[in-house]
Parts: sequence; structure tokens; C-alpha cells
Amino acid sequence: MSCENLIEIDNLTKEFFQYKSPFHNVYSLLTNTNNAEIGKFTAVNNVSFTIKKGERVGIVGANGAGKSTILQLIAGTLKATRGTINVNGRVAALLELGAGFNPEFTGMENIFLYASLLGIDKDVIKTRIDDICNFAEIGDFIQRPVKTYSSGMFVRLAFSVAINVNPDILIVDEALSVGDYLFQTKCHRAFELFQERGGTVLFVSHDLTAVRNTCDRAILIDKGCLLLDDKPDVVVNSYMELMKTKEIQWLKSQDILRSEYRFGTGGGKVSEVIVCTENADDVAEVNAGEDLIFKITLELTIEFNNPIFTLALRNTSGIDVWGFNNKNMGLSISPGKGKRTITVKVPNHLAVGAYTINAGLADTLHNSSYEEHDHRWGMKILSVVGSTKTFGFINMNPRILQYEDSINDD
Repeated sequence: MSCENLIEIDNLTKEFFQYKSPFHNVYSLLTNTNNAEIGKFTAVNNVSFTIKKGERVGIVGANGAGKSTILQLIAGTLKATRGTINVNGRVAALLELGAGFNPEFTGMENIFLYASLLGIDKDVIKTRIDDICNFAEIGDFIQRPVKTYSSGMFVRLAFSVAINVNPDILIVDEALSVGDYLFQTKCHRAFELFQERGGTVLFVSHDLTAVRNTCDRAILIDKGCLLLDDKPDVVVNSYMELMKTKEIQWLKSQDILRSEYRFGTGGGKVSEVIVCTENADDVAEVNAGEDLIFKITLELTIEFNNPIFTLALRNTSGIDVWGFNNKNMGLSISPGKGKRTITVKVPNHLAVGAYTINAGLADTLHNSSYEEHDHRWGMKILSVVGSTKTFGFINMNPRILQYEDSINDD
């Protein structure tokens, strides 16, 4: 095993068997045979990857894809059917809610129980009780049985224990999704501090924005197979395409992986969106406050009834901070086939940062429904540089109209 890798998985396969009756299930366990099986389900099929020390890796995929099974295999709560798993370090895992906790015990008692499962001495965990309780923020409930906890309170306690027992590897399986927004933000900050100390994070999440913005790498799992192991943008966009079309078409047609996610029926396309300023053409970087000019080229290869073009800018948190379409702006694009060009000028009130340019082309049909011909998400990156006097998503400089200073001279 490489000294750089904390986790090495090679040709990992996990199969589950169905039996005629519970008796046959027990018999197969005692005799180590599967003669009485009536069905077999392969949850994980020949998966291989490595995780380096200090990485934060997100695993994405549809429900039932095999993500949680992989985490359980790494954590050691399941045994692989075939393949090898090498883990170099102590693992703290937040799998399904309730794992490793006794519902009859109080929160305090469960802290010691969970720590003992990880091999941590009782005297050591006593020194960390204050940190655990302060992070969990569940007050007097720490002295009550966890069966009285809400799901949010439970995950607060479970995460607080896991992050404060100083593991080498932290595994989280969608547990944070039941926490409130402030606690999720607190957990991601804890991830960052944990990584700064050399810790490794592996987590499953359906929060694609969190995966995109916080992970060093991402892995896409589908039907038990590893489809993609790449940069978070590439994996997230591929997963979105997979969910929409059931197939990642652009992976088959391109030699080089791109971060752009593109889909549509293909009757027309957004050929180009060029960003310009008053002083330069085709730029990828503009100064804060400098007006933007977008030059858009559309190609309609079939007869369009009422073309609709959309353009949006999305920040790194996945939020569309600005956008428009020609219909709302009062511009009618000519029907039929051919090439169309649009040039628009926009005042730049964007905050300093990076934005993806997303564009789309659709047609309004006679029954008022829409046919999406071309959507390009992340087709380009636009950077706004410089400094501003405000903070937030947009740059709106305030103008002070009045100031009064009442001074008491007594």
C-alpha cells in the first residue's frame, strides 16, 4: 500500500443473496454455501479507487446505486464478496442514523460507548466531553436517552463525537442532510479544520452544490459500478446528465473531459457566447463595475415556431445571480431556420469572483409547451476582478443622502 494512500480499493464486489426461508439463510451462514439461494443482487460491481491523505472526496449517484454499501465496506460493517480493501488509519463513520448508538442510553453514555468502539480510552474521551457537548449544542438533552431525540439532534451528537475523537478518516453517509442549515455550515467548517490537520473525508451526499464547492475529487456510482472519478465539476455535471438522459452522451463523443454539461434535442444550438467590454473583445476577465457586452450566436437547423434564448450567470455556490430571456426583454427572434445573432449590454453589478455562463435555446410549440433544443451549463467561466466597497452576491454602492450626529453637551 502506498504511503500516500489512506484507502485503497481494488476490484471490490459485494453481492447479496435471497433465500427461500430464514432457515436456509442461517444454514448457508453455518455451512458457507449458497445452495438454497433464489436470487442474487450485486450492489457493488468491480469498483477500484484510492483516497489520499488529506483529501475530501464526495460520492454521488442515484438512490440504490451502491454508494452507502461502499462506505459500509470501507468502515468494516460489511464484508466484501470479492476484491480487497486496505485502510491505513482509524475510521470514524456516520452511516445510517443510529449506527453505533444504544437508544436506551443517554447521550453522555453513548459518547463513551462510541469512543470505546473506536478503541479510545475512557480517560481520553473525558478530556473531550466539553468540546463534544459544545459542538452538538443539544443542552440538557445530553443527559436524556437518545430515543427521545429528533433526527436532527441525533446527527448533531453523532457528528460531534466523530469529529472530536481525532480519527484519520471520517466517513459520512448523507447524515448531514437531516441537520439544519447552520449546523451543516458548521460541519463543513469542521471538515476544513479536520483536513488542515491532515484528516481525510469521504462522504455521500445528494447536495451537489456542497460536492462541487467543497470536495477535491468526486466519484460517480451507478448501478454498482464506478462511472467516473474526476474533478467535482465534471462528475456533478455528468451525474446531472445521467439523471436526465439515462446516459452520459458527451463522455462518448469527447476525447477530453470538460466541465460543461450540455443537453437538448438538437434541433438548434447555442453556437457561441462571447463576452466583451468597451475596450476588449472575447475576454474571460473583467474589472468590477465594468459594463459587460454579450455577443450570442444561435443556429436553428430545423423550423422553429417561436425561439426562446436564455442566458444566466451562476456563482460558485450554484446560485443564479443574474439572467434573462429574449421574451421577457421584449425581443422576438424570427421563426424558421438559419443563423441568429444577438448583442446585449449589461451594467456590471457583480461581486468579485468567478461565474459560469449558462445558455439555453428552446422553442415554444403551438400548445404553449417548450421543447429544449440546447442547454449549455458551465460553457464558460467569467471572472470579475478588483475590489469593491460592498459585500454579498452583487456590488451595489450605496450613496449617503443624510447623516446626523446628535451630541449631548451636558
